[in-house]
Amino acid sequence: MLKSVNPGAVIDWIKELIQGNQQASVKISDLMSFPVFTVPPQTSMKKTAELLRRKGCTGVPVVADNELVGMISRRDFRKIKKESQLNAPVKAFMKTPVLAIEPGQSPMQAARLMVKHDIGRLPVVENGKIIGIITRSDTMLYFYDLLPD
Repeated sequence: MLKSVNPGAVIDWIKELIQGNQQASVKISDLMSFPVFTVPPQTSMKKTAELLRRKGCTGVPVVADNELVGMISRRDFRKIKKESQLNAPVKAFMKTPVLAIEPGQSPMQAARLMVKHDIGRLPVVENGKIIGIITRSDTMLYFYDLLPD
């Protein structure tokens, strides 16, 4: 005996499948920003603050000999207690170890990492090299765009 099927439900189901596949096909490399502004570990906190202001960034990777060694963000500036510390190198205040993500991973994986570790950005690394950066805002905009109108 053949059961009656609601055509509207079938259409909704197909739409969900299509959207699900679309989500699965979006990768970090589709959302990341590049080129990435970086600073060497010996850069002063003052120069780093100027770079963040000038570029409109809230944080940058710290790179030595083409290797990711840390991350410095505006949050790290809260550690400064005396004005003289602005002359200190970023290596004294940067976060280590640095979490990174690969370009083929999903926005959901990036969001989970950022929420779990309370961080605002992830360097995108391929074959040991930084090729981009994805921020909390990038992932939020992506998920916001998925919401129905």
